[in-house]
Amino acid sequence: MKILIVEDEKKIANSLKKNFNDEGFKTTLCYDGATALDIVSKEKFDLILLDWRLPKVTGINVCKRIRSANNQTPIILLTALTNLTNKVEALNCGADDYVTKPFSFEEVLARVNAIIRRDKFSKNVIEFNNLSLNLITHILETETESIKLPEMEFELLKYFLENREEIISRETLCEDVWKLKFSPSTNVVDVTVKHLRNKLEECTGNKFIKSVYGEGYLFISN
Repeated sequence: MKILIVEDEKKIANSLKKNFNDEGFKTTLCYDGATALDIVSKEKFDLILLDWRLPKVTGINVCKRIRSANNQTPIILLTALTNLTNKVEALNCGADDYVTKPFSFEEVLARVNAIIRRDKFSKNVIEFNNLSLNLITHILETETESIKLPEMEFELLKYFLENREEIISRETLCEDVWKLKFSPSTNVVDVTVKHLRNKLEECTGNKFIKSVYGEGYLFISN
């Protein structure tokens, strides 16, 4: 998970970065709104933590400009402002949530995890490592490209992701993925597994699909 932290108070910013890194997130840090807009225009993030009062471009205006560019990355605004009108303004400008200072990291982490879970569900995606599989479009998103998977490669990858870390026999794949009650005389299953394995390895360098001699296949991911 990639988070952009935009906070001009460096002590707070560095603390958030350390804590999120400790939780397994990948973080990018910047200290003003103009830099944030430049970074967002070039990189994709799973969530943006955005301070309200920033140099150069305020957090509210950063939020508005991100939304005007049709970028729907979840945004949580961080601010010392506590008036209801400020919260309403934050939500109306496109923020997904609002956390007031001072805050505990545990609260911010809980808000981040809740929004990421909601965002995943609404987008119908399965994420693994730094990849995501869109269940509607059948597109595999890597850090550098979007790959439209053929129907059976999509169904196979989806099945592997739903049953990761489990050894799956060829017969089980025939029945659950190909919807066959028998093993076909052709090697269609093995060929499709090989194509998917090679495709994943080419775009990531990782060997996700392992062959287990005499038993089947094992999909390994973090």
